[in-house]
Amino acid sequence: MLLVLGMVLFLVNMITYRNALIEVFNTLEFISKHSDSYLDESELIKFKDFEITPETQYETRYITVTVNDDNGLINYNNEHIAAIDESEIEEFISFVTVSRRQRGIFVYDGLTYAFMKVRQKQGNVKITIMDCTRNLSMVHFFVKFSFYIGALSILLLILLLSIFARKAVQPMVRNIEAQKQFITNASHELKTPLAVISANTEVIEMMSGKNEWTESTIKQVNRMSELISQLVVLSKLEEREDIVLTEVNISDEVNKVLTSFRSVAETQGKKLETSVTDGIIVKADEKGIHELINILMDNAVKYCDEEGTVKLTLNQKGKSAVLTVSNDYADGEGEDYSKFFDRFYRADESHNSEKKGYGIGLSMADSLVRMFKGKINVSYKKPQITFTVIL
Repeated sequence: MLLVLGMVLFLVNMITYRNALIEVFNTLEFISKHSDSYLDESELIKFKDFEITPETQYETRYITVTVNDDNGLINYNNEHIAAIDESEIEEFISFVTVSRRQRGIFVYDGLTYAFMKVRQKQGNVKITIMDCTRNLSMVHFFVKFSFYIGALSILLLILLLSIFARKAVQPMVRNIEAQKQFITNASHELKTPLAVISANTEVIEMMSGKNEWTESTIKQVNRMSELISQLVVLSKLEEREDIVLTEVNISDEVNKVLTSFRSVAETQGKKLETSVTDGIIVKADEKGIHELINILMDNAVKYCDEEGTVKLTLNQKGKSAVLTVSNDYADGEGEDYSKFFDRFYRADESHNSEKKGYGIGLSMADSLVRMFKGKINVSYKKPQITFTVIL
């Protein structure tokens, strides 16, 4: 909208200036041809489209000069102009004689003049110079006025947009805050009944022994407790606006996480390949960076194909640290990777429990990376899916 307004004002000013120049040069041409003669009504009809009247010769301020091929002054007539006296004639006309153009505009002593050169039969050149200050000053005033109007309109538009945008966004902000508050409150409220269910199930097992029903109940209670914990962590992450970023040795944190996942990968029959550059420092939060690496490794091991390979690399690229975590994922073609960082999104839309997860981990990873002022993205090149973090 601002661009359109600017283009409209520019075009209007250009058209106005062009029309003013056309009017100036039409008048100048008339003066040049008839400065030494009187026009009768029949001759004036020829100039009716140029707003020429019998008074034009007397209203217009102009001077006529005749020069030879060497620009030497032959004669002049300054009866129709008062701003130029005889002592200034040669200096005044020098602005025109040095120009190779047949007509044009120049400024002298703060006033604007238009000139036109016409070669006469005798071989001399007649120069007509007309004062067009009044004609163009109105155009300049209009340009300045339209600029101020345009600037004021833009400011008013920005003000109105900000007011309406704030009003439009307020319900969304309230909804987001309400969702966060609901998650926090619901998480706390659910902890107590889950604890009671877990305790009662354990009592039943003590009295009647374990069976598939009690084991299933405890498994689902633990699953629900883990989900609640992740929701609380995610909610707190999004509320942390005053986090202080410090220098963290990300290489050390990566090695700590790898130590805990080597046995997990081996137990599941998956191969773990790593390449970690030592001593890489990033601006982050130590606990947060540990959690970020843990989430990416947990996701990679969990969704890696049977007997597949999980790879982790960490290296320095310029001033940034680049962490990549990839895993074999043969069924990755056709996935909508733009949704991988959405909360509760899972590639397995059935949300079955065959692979443990809730679709929260990658959303937490995205929040952590944004909190560290970094970037995270996901890509797929058969048969591997790769998560890349730049800090």
